[in-house]
Amino acid sequence: MLEYMVWFWLGLFVIAFVLEIFTADMISIWFAIAAIPSFIIALAGGDIIFQSVSFVVFTLVLLLLTRPVVKKYLKTNEIKTNVDAMVGMTGKVIKEITPNDTGRILIRALDWAAVSKEVITVGEMARVLDVEGNKLIVEKIEK
Repeated sequence: MLEYMVWFWLGLFVIAFVLEIFTADMISIWFAIAAIPSFIIALAGGDIIFQSVSFVVFTLVLLLLTRPVVKKYLKTNEIKTNVDAMVGMTGKVIKEITPNDTGRILIRALDWAAVSKEVITVGEMARVLDVEGNKLIVEKIEK
């Protein structure tokens, strides 16, 4: 009677694994892995409640303990491109920057408009804090 549960857990494993391959979001792999112990319990003739509890417990343990670690080291969706990559870079001020006036800064041989809360004179170095529209928000680098 409970023979169909073997196929259920095997099917759940395959579906979750294939879904993970196509999405790569590191979510359904935990369900696929958690289906394995339930599949083994079903093969051994274990109770359906024990199979279900095993699946839920393994899923929760895997999600809570391993997913944050894996996401930290894989970071598949975080790629800084274009102006977002400018944050943290340093450059040389080529037109004075004041709190009331936009100045200019040279970063990687490109001339950018820049604003700051402090006065930064020509020739001083500045670090990019953020990008706002087409202007860089910078701070003076103290020597």
